[in-house]
Amino acid sequence: MITRKNIVSLLTTSAIAFCIGTPARADSLVAVAQATAAVVRDEHDHNLQRDIKTAIGADPELNTAHIAVSAHAGRVTLAGVAVNEDQRARAQRTALNVRGVRLVENALELAER
Repeated sequence: MITRKNIVSLLTTSAIAFCIGTPARADSLVAVAQATAAVVRDEHDHNLQRDIKTAIGADPELNTAHIAVSAHAGRVTLAGVAVNEDQRARAQRTALNVRGVRLVENALELAER
């Protein structure tokens, strides 16, 4: 089911992708966003996604990252842009520490310098 929230998430990820790198790299980020937006979310998935976004937002080390989160049955996908590898790994650890998360697919790209 495509919801307004999925569309906004997809558009945000697309805009970020096209601003930070080459068209080929942007296309790969958009493809990840499209794949995750197509997932039907139930109430548990929505709450899990919200909890992960809250945890990431509460971490001052992650405030310069642009991270989109999707969740389905405890499986989480992180997409977007991290400043460096430490930030990318920290985002994954933060998501894994949220109750209900069973697996994190870290599709975060590193920002070009």
